[in-house]
Amino acid sequence: MGKIITIKNNKGGVGKTFIATQLASGLSMLDKKVLILTSDSQNNVFSYLLKGNHEFEKGLKTQVTKGNGEYFRLRENLYFLPLEDSKFSPQFIKALPAFLDKCKNEYDYIVVDSTPVLKIDNVFLDNTDYILIPGYADKVTTESIINVLEQVDTKKILGIVLNRYRSSEIQNMFLQEVKSATEDTNISFITPIPHLSFIEKMLYNQKTIWEFTNKDANRVQDIFCEIIARIKEEESIN
Repeated sequence: MGKIITIKNNKGGVGKTFIATQLASGLSMLDKKVLILTSDSQNNVFSYLLKGNHEFEKGLKTQVTKGNGEYFRLRENLYFLPLEDSKFSPQFIKALPAFLDKCKNEYDYIVVDSTPVLKIDNVFLDNTDYILIPGYADKVTTESIINVLEQVDTKKILGIVLNRYRSSEIQNMFLQEVKSATEDTNISFITPIPHLSFIEKMLYNQKTIWEFTNKDANRVQDIFCEIIARIKEEESIN
């Protein structure tokens, strides 16, 4: 059975899509079949990984209720099923768990780029195997991370990873605050992803960190390898 990994934070703009796309790309390069899903009808995954035309009419909602949604191949072994809009019928919400279960028979990993759209987000969280919490080292995001820790099943939390991190006095203070909130748990604190101009250029060109060999790319690759190692560790336990 495949595993569902949900990238979750109740605050927007903390790098959920960046982390979802890079993690999914890394898993697909391990000769694993990977599907990206989203609860955000902006479908920012396209902007990160697909050049050219990405118009569609039938996406996740159509696939769940009728079985003929449009999948996009982003890379070898990597696929994306976009979301049409954020209006969810009772029929869709009821059928979504069965669809996710079917996906676990067809894909090795399903990576969910989650946004706090209550109905669909709750379904994703109920059916997910692992939760990865991204964030920034600032006051608002730290509060949001702690809020997520209080809301979800902590046994599912794979780890916390801070994005666009600078080793400043203030950011180090918030880093320690998040660590303190998890010190009595088994939640892993992933090496923070540094703030790098390389990442901005990479995203502009709709590339992944795995398509570069420079020093900065290697630093970020090591961090995502750390996340993948955590996934493998959990799989070996369960």
